[in-house]
Amino acid sequence: MLLIDDESRAALDGSRPADELVVWAWYDGQLAHPDPLGIASWSLQGSADPDTKVQQQLSLKVQDPDGTLSPWLFDDPLGVGGVELHVMYRIGGAGVVNRGRFRVQDNSPKESYRKYAVAEYGYRQADSPTAPHERNVMVPSGAVIDLNAVDLTANVDRDRLLAPESPKGTSPTVLGEFTRLIGDHFPTVVADGVLDRAVSKTLVYDRERLEACQDLLASISARYRMGGDGECEVYPLVPGVPVWRVEPTAGLVEVNRTQSLDGLYNMWVVAGKENAKGKPVRGSSSLTFGPLRNSGPHGRYPYFYSSEMITSAQQANEYAATLQAQHMAKLAVELEVTTIPRPEIQPGDSIEVGCPVAAGHVVYIPGEVVSKAESGSPIPTPTKFTVSCSYADLQAALAQTTFGQHLTREMPPLTWDRMPTSWGTTPNLTWNNLP
Repeated sequence: MLLIDDESRAALDGSRPADELVVWAWYDGQLAHPDPLGIASWSLQGSADPDTKVQQQLSLKVQDPDGTLSPWLFDDPLGVGGVELHVMYRIGGAGVVNRGRFRVQDNSPKESYRKYAVAEYGYRQADSPTAPHERNVMVPSGAVIDLNAVDLTANVDRDRLLAPESPKGTSPTVLGEFTRLIGDHFPTVVADGVLDRAVSKTLVYDRERLEACQDLLASISARYRMGGDGECEVYPLVPGVPVWRVEPTAGLVEVNRTQSLDGLYNMWVVAGKENAKGKPVRGSSSLTFGPLRNSGPHGRYPYFYSSEMITSAQQANEYAATLQAQHMAKLAVELEVTTIPRPEIQPGDSIEVGCPVAAGHVVYIPGEVVSKAESGSPIPTPTKFTVSCSYADLQAALAQTTFGQHLTREMPPLTWDRMPTSWGTTPNLTWNNLP
């Protein structure tokens, strides 16, 4: 979550004057334009996908009344030769949230001019329709500049390694190497829960600097995101404590969901080779309970994997069970959540979504923000989040509705005495500390 003071956070939940996006253009450590840019409309997209290298994209329509901002040269105030946009979100009647720094990636000015004939004694142009002593001049009547910008990790992505490299120092670590590889571009902040470890000196980084950084962090179950002041935060893959609860009566505009059959595997088949002669070995693991069991209405939906490193049926069976466990752990439902503007929430944050249900009350489902979309013209419109909720957390939240519709969310948590052995068998349930 981005830094925000208590007064501003409280203001977000109440009535207030109009919020606004404030953008300053900087070039080579100095202001490229003395005033904030005039924003006609804007959009800001963010993602927490670990495979996405550059995670934030900013689009602006900038008003240019006198034509002085419309770029021609690369080092013009909105040129692509190194201009940075410092973006802030001003909360009406309260404070400011720094949203980040972005590198201008492309621009497209749309200019208009008016032609005037002005008196100029002694001027005469041969074969001109203009009367003697008059000159035609073109006066700018304004422009709109379309700008696209990306967060500063794009600079690291372009700054590829000139030659293969290996870790430096006598005892290199993952975080040490990450900091070294991106150190020329921005500082690093490490969040709680990230555990560093040693990295082999025989490791070789080929050419892609940012991909090397991603691989390093993946080895310690971590990832990165850009913060509001141009710093890079390294934070754990495991979702943390929810930083915000969105209530249906205080912040939530709407929540929608979809289901898709794609990728709902219930059988994992692993193949390998026993020896140099190529005798095949095979193992499998199947889901035997729940709505996705391979003997139920869902049908059989196998996932296939092969590797020459698998050399026995036992290894094949063990790895098939591992694939099944990994798949079930990642099984999730995505909620499309629309809320009042929340500038401080970032992709990668954990939040709780209050969802009204048919039983007449609200269930609170924890999930991770995997994407965020904001826009304004120029006043901000509602924010759209995609929130990935663990299927296990979803089941636990809905269990309070399914098995205790008369109970409210203030009741103590539900615990399982045993897991159901087959779908349709009701598990034994107990309420802790039931009065």
